[in-house]
Amino acid sequence: MYGRTYARYRSGGRFFGRRVNCERVPMLPALVVREVLDDPRKIPYLLVWKNDDEEIKEAVRIIGLGPTTYLPTSDSVEIKRTDGSVVHIRTIKWSLPRNGGYAILLACPYCCSLHRALYGWEPGGPYTTSAQRCGWQCRRCAGLRYASEGSALILRSRCAMLRPLSGLSSPRPEPWYPYIFSSPEHAARLCTFNVIQRSAVKQL
Repeated sequence: MYGRTYARYRSGGRFFGRRVNCERVPMLPALVVREVLDDPRKIPYLLVWKNDDEEIKEAVRIIGLGPTTYLPTSDSVEIKRTDGSVVHIRTIKWSLPRNGGYAILLACPYCCSLHRALYGWEPGGPYTTSAQRCGWQCRRCAGLRYASEGSALILRSRCAMLRPLSGLSSPRPEPWYPYIFSSPEHAARLCTFNVIQRSAVKQL
């Protein structure tokens, strides 16, 4: 699982090989799953991930299923993609030390470890920074990196004019959070879908 980044190093010590940062792939936060589970209406939600060009890159329907038969103390959610694939994700209530609160953690279907987010893409495709759709899993199982990992955000330049900026760190990018809708009709009113995207979302 962990060898998917195809790590290679040049003689100068610089990284060479596949590298996809988790901030550049669709992220399913546990906070969103908690909102779905806590809704007393028990209705499905639509999650949509759009890029900077307002193009829809991922869309799923998520609905709470309640406690699992083999683990009654935990809930699960069903996630359905536009291609018809369905996966069930187990959730665990993690007690917090103050005021009896709790947090929702998601169990990775591949390694069964608990996380605050899962990711739907993994490294793959024609380029070293390309990503392709995969099952929802944790960052390590997907072979993803943080943008700040390996000092990748530190500015380096051989240009004389930019050399004074060398050593400074650029800001860390925000994770790719989804838009949340209570129905496909609500999403269609607020998002600019093309014909193909609209028909795919209606299938959810």
